[in-house]
Amino acid sequence: MVATRHSLLAALSAATAFAQFGPPPSADVGQGCTSKSFQIPSWLVENLGKVENDVKFNLTNRATGFTSGVRCKQGADECLIAVTTGGVKASIALSGDTVEFDINQTWTCSDRATNLTFTAVGNNTAPLSWTSPLLIRGSLTAPVAITPAYLEGPTGHDAPGCQASSQSPSWKLSAISFTDQTGDGTTSTPFQMFNLLLTNPANGYQASCMPGTSYDYGEDLSTLVCAGIEFQSSSIGGYPITTTASFDVKTFTFSLKQTWFCDDHDASKPVNITATGSIVLPLECETNPVPDSPNDTKKVCHTPDESDVILPGTVAGVTTLKPFVIEDPIPARDGCTLTSIFKPRWSFSQFSVTTIPNLGAPQGGAGGKDKEEIFFNIILATESRGFQFPIPIYTGEPVQGQDGWYHCVVGQDGENAAPLWPYKCEFKYDSATKDLQIRADWSCVDYDPLHPILFSGVSSTTVTSPFECGPTYDGYTECVIDGSISWSADIKNVTWKSSP
Repeated sequence: MVATRHSLLAALSAATAFAQFGPPPSADVGQGCTSKSFQIPSWLVENLGKVENDVKFNLTNRATGFTSGVRCKQGADECLIAVTTGGVKASIALSGDTVEFDINQTWTCSDRATNLTFTAVGNNTAPLSWTSPLLIRGSLTAPVAITPAYLEGPTGHDAPGCQASSQSPSWKLSAISFTDQTGDGTTSTPFQMFNLLLTNPANGYQASCMPGTSYDYGEDLSTLVCAGIEFQSSSIGGYPITTTASFDVKTFTFSLKQTWFCDDHDASKPVNITATGSIVLPLECETNPVPDSPNDTKKVCHTPDESDVILPGTVAGVTTLKPFVIEDPIPARDGCTLTSIFKPRWSFSQFSVTTIPNLGAPQGGAGGKDKEEIFFNIILATESRGFQFPIPIYTGEPVQGQDGWYHCVVGQDGENAAPLWPYKCEFKYDSATKDLQIRADWSCVDYDPLHPILFSGVSSTTVTSPFECGPTYDGYTECVIDGSISWSADIKNVTWKSSP
């Protein structure tokens, strides 16, 4: 889909927000056996061939690094696995020169405090003459049944002709504009602005370039910020296209350096391509006085008839990456699933108690009972929270037959990412002891959005922060803790299962 100019300019705003929240975790985080078994249960088939009418190949588990030679006799139910300790079962079906592989493997990861055993299955086909590594993506059947989601990767990485076109790189520059307004710095402010849209025809990637950010138009045009769809999408992954650029206000020279990725020629051999280019832009300028500031001028420059400009480039470097890595999920610190399994905790904040006096009494009379409305924010205390923020919990209806327990009314979320809070819960609060108990059900979709992993657990905590109390506008009494305070409590008796 071709990005609009509005969306590309908006991407720069997102880029600023991204910078404020900091960079993603380093690539070596989350690379243990357990994390990778949830993320990429898959295999590589290599060195495929025939020996004495048998099909032979090497098999490598990408999550664990286990590797073994495999030899399959035609018509046999199972292949012979050279390394028998890997828990592998393999079979093939040969149709002419096409081989269909079926893999089933069980393994145990011991890199965490609690060992987990995984079972995965997967299949794929290839011609016997196939010489590149073949990827077999798997689905987990244990400890839960999920099919991990992979990423789309950078724009156009698998577009036909990406790698061939990249041998002679170029960019289309459009919507080019340069503004230069004078000012004495006291009664008027000098101002410079430059922006353009660039398109890489090898992959269709578009980016918008401008100085500073959309919040802070700096006067130094020697360093431009260029951003595209990578700041508006969570499916790009760990290999976003990057662009750096500059504009010389004296010579009208625009220069850029861009890195992009192609694997259309062979998905097992993705390449990282970096190219540079520089051109003097054919700008035509018009200068006029600045309204209400007659001593200052404003110069506005565009290309003739606002035409596009083709910028030829030169390849600066090409690097081959690991097989199939472009679409792999990004290694990350523990998110919803791993936190829920190994270190489940709720983070609480914004706790308040509103007392409704004399509830149920006749109008103007006495004899009623005070009611407490409990409110708090909650979120799963993960190491990788992203842009998620705590969700509000309100007091719902009483739980029948369980004195003091109430159903949760779960507040609205921003629907901007996977939830990190209960979809259903019940709680009990004791005003005398300030003890809070909560029974909650929540789900995790960080590995497979279509098949949530369902969790349940109980948590107990005490509100130790002091309350400040005062009347509300409708005569109730509200007691709140400091809004900046948050605390965590372990979730006990956690159970988890696949969704139906």
